[in-house]
Amino acid sequence: MPDTEEQVASLSLNKTRIALRSLDLPPAATVEVESTAFPLGEDPDRQPLYRYLDENDAIIVLFDDVRLAYIDGIVFRDETLRDGGAAFLRYLRAEPSLNGVETEKGKFAAAKTAFDADSTFGVVVDHLAAADTILVCDDLDDEWADFIGLRTDGALTQITFYHAKAGDLSLGAGQFHIAVSQALKNLGNMTFPAERMDAKIERWSNLYNNDGHATQISRTIRTNTPDLGEAIAQARSAPDAIRRAVIVTSSLSKQAVTNVLNNAQNGIRPRPSFVQMYWLLQSFFSDCAEAGVSGSIVCRP
Repeated sequence: MPDTEEQVASLSLNKTRIALRSLDLPPAATVEVESTAFPLGEDPDRQPLYRYLDENDAIIVLFDDVRLAYIDGIVFRDETLRDGGAAFLRYLRAEPSLNGVETEKGKFAAAKTAFDADSTFGVVVDHLAAADTILVCDDLDDEWADFIGLRTDGALTQITFYHAKAGDLSLGAGQFHIAVSQALKNLGNMTFPAERMDAKIERWSNLYNNDGHATQISRTIRTNTPDLGEAIAQARSAPDAIRRAVIVTSSLSKQAVTNVLNNAQNGIRPRPSFVQMYWLLQSFFSDCAEAGVSGSIVCRP
C-alpha cells in the first residue's frame, strides 16, 4: 500500500507475461473461486482468487509511464493520456438529465406504471432511448442488459444494449467493473440467438417486479408491432445492423475527465485510480470494436 508500504500482492515478470503469484491483503488473500455447479465450498477444483485471476489474465498492471498498461496478458501503449484525450473523449457522451439522478432504479409501488424520472432507468426510458421504436426492460435474473432498444428507420437497423448505473461522482475504476463485465459478457447476445428468444419474449410480456415489489410497469416499455418475435428476427438478419453497448452512469462527469486529460497534457500526472479507469474503459471500447459493436459511455456533462 502506498501509505503503509504493506505488501498487497506479488508479481513475477516472465519473458512473455506478468504472473500474479499472491494476494496478501485480507480479505482477498483468503477468497476462493469455485463453480456454481456445486454447493458452496464443495467444488473440488476451487482455486485461490489470485490463481484464478492469473490463469484468466484478469489483472491490470500500471506503470510509471502512464502510456503503458498490461491488460489481458498484453502490454499496450497509448499516447492519448498525454495528447489531451480527444480519441478517448469521443466515446463519452454528456447527458444533462443525469445531473438529477438520485438512484439507479428509483422507488417501487404496486400502482407505479413508470420508472422514476430521477433514476438512471428513467433517464434511459425518457431520454436516451426515446427514439427507439421498441424498448424492453431485461433487468434481473437472466439479464442481457437493463434495457434493450431496437430502432428501424428505412434500411437502418440499430440494436442497443443499455447498462444503467448510479452513484456518487468518481474518477476511479470501481464504479465501472460490474457494468463493463456485464456489457462484455453479453456482446454475443446482441445477435439475438434464435434458441433463446422464445423465453426472452415471454419474459418481456410480464410486468416488472423488483426486490419483492410488484408494479404495473410493463417490461415491454414500447413497441411498434404486435409481433415482437418477428421484429427481433428481422433485426437478427439485418445485414448492416448497427449494434451499440452503452453504459449509462451518473457517477462520471465528462468535464471532470476532460480536466484530468488536459492536466496530463500539461505535465500533471493523473492519479493511479484515474489511470486504472482509463485503461479499463479503453479495454471495453476495444473489445466491443473487435466484436463489431460500438461501445460508449453516457455520463453527466
